[in-house]
Amino acid sequence: MNKATNITPEEAVRFLLDNDDFIILSHANPDGDTFGCAYGLCGALQRIGKRAKTLCADPLSERFSYLKDAIEEQNFTEKTVVSVDVADRSLLGGLEEKYGDKIDLAIDHHISHRPFGRKIYVDDTAAAACEIVYDLALCLGEGAVDEKVAKCFYTGIATDTGCFKFGNTTRITHEKAGKLMEYGFDAATLNYVLFDMKTKARIKLEQYVFENIQFFDGDRGALIILSKDILDSVDTEDVNGISALPRQIQGVEVGIVLKEKKDGWKASMRSLNIDVQRICGQFGGGGHIRAAGCSFTGISADEAAEKIKKAVSESLA
Repeated sequence: MNKATNITPEEAVRFLLDNDDFIILSHANPDGDTFGCAYGLCGALQRIGKRAKTLCADPLSERFSYLKDAIEEQNFTEKTVVSVDVADRSLLGGLEEKYGDKIDLAIDHHISHRPFGRKIYVDDTAAAACEIVYDLALCLGEGAVDEKVAKCFYTGIATDTGCFKFGNTTRITHEKAGKLMEYGFDAATLNYVLFDMKTKARIKLEQYVFENIQFFDGDRGALIILSKDILDSVDTEDVNGISALPRQIQGVEVGIVLKEKKDGWKASMRSLNIDVQRICGQFGGGGHIRAAGCSFTGISADEAAEKIKKAVSESLA
């Protein structure tokens, strides 16, 4: 991370107050944190009289459809481009060509952040980008955060910590989640929607995963390969939730899900104690110490799997 270009939170707030006509970009293959940031920040800006809208290369999952309640659809020509929870401009997916070199402010929490915005505000100690954006929103003015906006920020914090189970969860994480709950949304029902509710397609996908999982290195590593045919039959968020499954198996220290994309394969890694961000970094990827990803092009799934397994085994040695 380039510390020299990282502005202070006070400067980030001033930037948001001094500008208008925002378009807020999420990363491709979106999760609850990037969407929670985008819709939460958009709603907060609208509540203080700014014009703002969100954009993502991939559609909003049905599971997160309630996030739309926090914003109003506004038509205007964007002047200020902000990215949230985007560690690298390439992660913008289909939006990179148009917006990759036009980011005015990049807000992120990834330790592997590769600076691409004119200004960046990165806090890699935050469990979720929504922790950061929530703090900024509170400083925008009275009324910027209400029940619907708070629900967005809670979504990002809860999902990026696995409902507060992952190692990135801190005392501050719990405190911020508690403050957000004070806005009055139904946290119990929201947690059910985010973590317990499963579609029939998700159940079938889990069945496939457990029937086809590959164990290696004395069962300390577990890998599953998901072809595009399988992925196209389920909702995006159902696929995101699969990434944690291999790691849940007793004795597995590193779980890997290899997903087919248009131009190759994307690996999502989850671990208990191994630095998977370092492993993914060997292949040009990144993320967090316990949750990271990388991509492979020009090779088969089996070839990508062998590269990953070799790198993981070396880390487990």
